[in-house]
Amino acid sequence: SMTLCHLGDLGHLPDSDLMEALGEIDVLFLPVGGVTTIGGAMAAEIVRGLSPKVVIPMHYRTSVLVGELEPADKFLKELGLKEIVSQPKLSVNRANLPPTTQVVVLDYPHK
Repeated sequence: SMTLCHLGDLGHLPDSDLMEALGEIDVLFLPVGGVTTIGGAMAAEIVRGLSPKVVIPMHYRTSVLVGELEPADKFLKELGLKEIVSQPKLSVNRANLPPTTQVVVLDYPHK
């Protein structure tokens, strides 16, 4: 089995008790765009605290989703990563989980 964690519309840094209670996370869905949720810096802090195998950023500015949200690049920079090429889908199972945290930016339909 695998553990998926969706942090939804999280607007604060979870305390250490909650971080510990979440346990080992295989795939973490994490808001990174700020405004009503956490921004890139806090999201990166959560990733460092939880050490998930895969992180999928969500709730961020794109070329079609504009407004006050931060782009995912700010989150990636906080983790010391350069721009990551998005991919249309992700297929993951226990056997192909990366040994260290990997950020996967999923593509979206461009209309």
